[in-house]
Amino acid sequence: MIYAKFSDHIDSTGARFTGIQLAPDASDPSFTAYDVPNTSWFVLDANNVIGTRDPATVVPPAPTIAQIIAALESAVTAYVDTVAQRKGYDSAVSCASYSASTNITYAADAATFIAWRDQVWVTCETMLATDTAATPPIIPTEADVIAALPNAPW
Repeated sequence: MIYAKFSDHIDSTGARFTGIQLAPDASDPSFTAYDVPNTSWFVLDANNVIGTRDPATVVPPAPTIAQIIAALESAVTAYVDTVAQRKGYDSAVSCASYSASTNITYAADAATFIAWRDQVWVTCETMLATDTAATPPIIPTEADVIAALPNAPW
């Protein structure tokens, strides 16, 4: 977030200044909103005013549909990794990498896992495409998406 204020004033030389004045670096851990001495300061996020310098007034903008879908897809990715980890693999990528293994157990795990993972993503993509096509969009919760996925192979 950036702390800024709109300035419109005449300086000591008589020149008019109009523009945005930025506060000290808000990412500096020693800086707080209260370091800004004037109540005309605002909190900006992605060029939108989301509150005044009082942190209690900061209201982040609602996430976009694309951001919500990305978060749901991240949750599904984490779930798929968790399923692979249940079988002792580091991640989904690790499990799938055994598809050409000469060890028949590892190769079978990978084949089973890859088939399941493909079904997971088809289900997820279909569910999100169907729900977001509605007007207004109906976006499921993370729990709803995970519950709708095919049963894990192990």
